[in-house]
Amino acid sequence: MPDNHFKSLPWTKLRRGVPCYLPTAAVGARVDAQSPALAVMADFRRFAPVTIAHDAALDEANRLMTLCNVHYLLVGDEQRQLLGIVTEACTKGHRPLATAHAMGIRPRELVAGNVMINKHDDAEVVHLKDLAEAKVGHVVATLKELGTQSCLVVEHDESHNHVLCGAFFLAEIERQMGGESATEEIAHTFSQVVSSLGR
Repeated sequence: MPDNHFKSLPWTKLRRGVPCYLPTAAVGARVDAQSPALAVMADFRRFAPVTIAHDAALDEANRLMTLCNVHYLLVGDEQRQLLGIVTEACTKGHRPLATAHAMGIRPRELVAGNVMINKHDDAEVVHLKDLAEAKVGHVVATLKELGTQSCLVVEHDESHNHVLCGAFFLAEIERQMGGESATEEIAHTFSQVVSSLGR
């Protein structure tokens, strides 16, 4: 039964001959080291992250990132458990070539699961409850200590399972800080990133 307490909103029709443009990507507000940490967190509670299958081809991963205007994809299984994360650095340049060479296969045979940054139970994560009073500077210091370009944010459900609710990405933080380098000591190699995530 409809609720008769609500009145319909004003509405109209698109005018013929008047262009209607697709939205441009939103630009994050300018921040500095004293800004709230949550201002630079990719909040998966508000905007569902883009996901990809473990066995999806790398070309598909690149197309999906371009289409959705994102720089990373989450890899999950059929039970919606997180398996890993695929970034642009994982799918382009020398890293996939090196992975294919190590596996003895051709680069076009690689799938997302071959190049993803593995996520294990002992991976370093930040808990949402610890971010209430945190600043952007704390996030950058954490990424520096972990030696990684990104860090996941979790909370717990009623069964004490980890629930992924967000992530921090150094590149995005630097964009929101106006392009200035947040730190010069963050690790850049694939092996260092994987190591920091508990591989």
